[in-house]
This record gives sequence, structure tokens and C-alpha cells, in this order.
Amino acid sequence: MKVLITGITGFAGSHLADHLLATQPDAEVAGLYRWRSRTENVEHLVGRVRMVECDIRDATATREAIEAFRPDYIFHLAAQSFVPSSWR
Repeated sequence: MKVLITGITGFAGSHLADHLLATQPDAEVAGLYRWRSRTENVEHLVGRVRMVECDIRDATATREAIEAFRPDYIFHLAAQSFVPSSWR
């Protein structure tokens, strides 16, 4: 099973990756993240998760990332975590 997680460096995305790797032995996990994302939440997953730098606002780059990995499932967990930015 191949799973792509947008926002993998965030709270929900990193916990989902942990859960999938712990409970699904056949899981292949890839995560999309922004260049300025803080990666502390996923440092322990290095070597177990394919990390792909991709700004999901760039439709072409996002499509290319999806086509390259060919996931069975996509979990879209990317979001603005700073409330004032979300309202702009």
C-alpha cells in the first residue's frame, strides 16, 4: 500500500505517518512538505518515509509528485498553522 501525506511535517501528518508505519507492515509512505517547514516532527522517520519538497499551491509540481509516487491513498493534511495567515 502506497500512501502520500501532504503536510507530513505537521502534528496530524507526522502522527499519521507513525501510525501507518507501525500498523501496516507493507506501507510505503511519502510526504509532501514546504521548503520552510519545520521537520522536527519527522526526523525520526528519515529513511522510512520518502520526503518530497513540494508547494501544493503549485499544481504542476503537485501533479508530478503524485504521478512519480503513484499512491493508493492520499491524505491531505497540509494547512496554515498560523491563524492570521489563514484569513489572508
